[in-house]
Amino acid sequence: MARPKHRGSVDTCADCGAPEPGWASLNRAILLCDECCSIHRSLGRHVSHIKSLHKGIWSTYLLSMVRTLNNNGANSIWEHSLLDPSNSKISRRKPQPKDLLHPVKADFIKAKHQQLAFILRPSKEEICSEEELSRQLHSSVRTANLETSLRLLAQGANPNYFYQEKGTTPLHVAAKAGQALQLELLIANGGNPSTMDSNGQTAAEHAKMAGHLDLAERIIESMYEVTDRLTYHVCARKPDHRLGQHLIIPQWGTTERNEMTIQARNKLQMLPNHLLEELAMDVYDEVDRRETEAIWMSNASLPERCTVPFLPVNPQLSSTRNQGRQKLARFTVQEFAILIIDLLTEAKQRHMLTNSTPPQDPAVSLLRKEQTFGNHASQVSDDEPLYDSVASDDDYAALTVVNASAQTSVPNLDDEKALAPMAKGLPSVVEVLKKQLTLSDSTIRDLRNEIRSLQSTVERLSQENCELRNMIQAPLKSRLQEDAVVNGHVVGERELGSEPILDVKTLTPRGSQRPASMYETREGLRKSSPWSTANNQAKREVEALPRPNTTQSLWDCGTVSLPPSEEVTRRTEQVTRRIQELWMAMQEPSCREAFVPCAEKIRVAVAELTAIFPPNPMEDNVRSALRQLNGNTGRLQAECAGLQRCTSDTDHMDRCLQQVRSCAYDIAKATKLLVTQFQVC
Repeated sequence: MARPKHRGSVDTCADCGAPEPGWASLNRAILLCDECCSIHRSLGRHVSHIKSLHKGIWSTYLLSMVRTLNNNGANSIWEHSLLDPSNSKISRRKPQPKDLLHPVKADFIKAKHQQLAFILRPSKEEICSEEELSRQLHSSVRTANLETSLRLLAQGANPNYFYQEKGTTPLHVAAKAGQALQLELLIANGGNPSTMDSNGQTAAEHAKMAGHLDLAERIIESMYEVTDRLTYHVCARKPDHRLGQHLIIPQWGTTERNEMTIQARNKLQMLPNHLLEELAMDVYDEVDRRETEAIWMSNASLPERCTVPFLPVNPQLSSTRNQGRQKLARFTVQEFAILIIDLLTEAKQRHMLTNSTPPQDPAVSLLRKEQTFGNHASQVSDDEPLYDSVASDDDYAALTVVNASAQTSVPNLDDEKALAPMAKGLPSVVEVLKKQLTLSDSTIRDLRNEIRSLQSTVERLSQENCELRNMIQAPLKSRLQEDAVVNGHVVGERELGSEPILDVKTLTPRGSQRPASMYETREGLRKSSPWSTANNQAKREVEALPRPNTTQSLWDCGTVSLPPSEEVTRRTEQVTRRIQELWMAMQEPSCREAFVPCAEKIRVAVAELTAIFPPNPMEDNVRSALRQLNGNTGRLQAECAGLQRCTSDTDHMDRCLQQVRSCAYDIAKATKLLVTQFQVC
């Protein structure tokens, strides 16, 4: 992050033409003078997000996006009708720098930015739906043409549009193409950098796989923009996301704890995830308003007439929530800092709960899933009473004195006050525990029913086993009692009783065959003895017996089940896609950092493919294909690692590239052989 240097250029205000503007509107991508900026601030951040050019902290990509669009005529998108000479219906004159702020400049700015009265409106024959505009945006962001993307966003394209056929959003496309300025434009207009594609990957992962490491780090910073801004407002520090540190909980000096503090902390902990997200966003807007107000009061020409004492009304939100947003301005500096610290503490706890190992109990899994601090916007109606606790000053004071210690406050089940409902419309601790107990009881009942079913199955199989053993041994025993002779003497009752157990498949007594001597001919072993004659005859009699249906499961227990054809096809296609990604990365040898990650993804895809097959398949072709897949995958990883280390030796690099291509080809050939053999089998 860096502060932009002062530019002594010919920049002018986009709304009135005043020279040397000191402010910028991020989502409009224009520069503004002090007077016009005061009107933009009164419209609200949802209309125009204002940032100081000289005293605000900018990222390099964000400043470059605003400068590029402003220099390339982004203002003409918002004033299209005024600049069109063929449009005689528009008679409004653009204000001049010396015109009055009220009402001349104010009315023009509201019509231009709040009502969007001058943007390009398609004709009746050219009317496009929001989905069509969003698909055009999906294609536009892969290029460097920022003006086209801004025009589509102004006409109503959705920056978070999910293209079902391609499984991605505009942010994934821009990240993969390395279009950093397009990403900044999408995020400035409401794009969510945490959105996942159909494969569960974020835009940062797409950028990293494409070799755009700096862009991936910038996207990760954008994912934590809210918590980073809150942390910086309290302690002037930001987490180091490169080292895996995504949250910092500032420490507060006070250790005072009283009943009201505990009650306020419990209210915050009992908020559902979507309401906690909304509260965090409102606090973020208040932080932005306070910091902008401080910069404004230090350099604005008319600070006493142009201050914004609270957050402007957002018509897309309910009146209850707008009231609560405005009351955030009544917090003192200390109270507001304590509220931010408690928000960060609760967010960290829910983030850790999300990343923890999922429990085995399905009831607990469901409960934790409801408590996850998700990335998606709230799907609940905006009329949820999030700010019911601040409907009056007395109730609002309960939240302003929230304790800032980072220790988790666990409600005491023996304390009746802690079990009381915390606020209107919010569940109490008792209700949550009742819900958890109900889910646990339901899970216990299901598990007991499953145990009873398994026990009955075991008993049935045991009975079938006994019946089958009696059927096998009865004919053999009767035959042996008549004429079985071993080594010249008749088998007695005791010897028959200690007779070895027969194998169900082979019907041959264990230990009955003696090993072949190296001095004997095989013809000698082929001579049938009375014992083998009895065995063979008993086996033929048993095979001739009809098999009842009740024992069919045991007869079929030796067959090895092959995976379904759809699963094999899906996983082989995954291996093929990973090989294609490596092949695309190899087209640009300068991006060697992507070779090892691509090889690792191929290894994971091959492991997932081989995992669905039995450990030792009976078919030789299937076994050979799996062996080739595993061997070539290891070779591919080693060759990719060696290729990544190549720097100046061109001949060595060419040899490594040839080896990588050979390994990838062998993997693809083994995959095709496996699919073909599987379909034949």
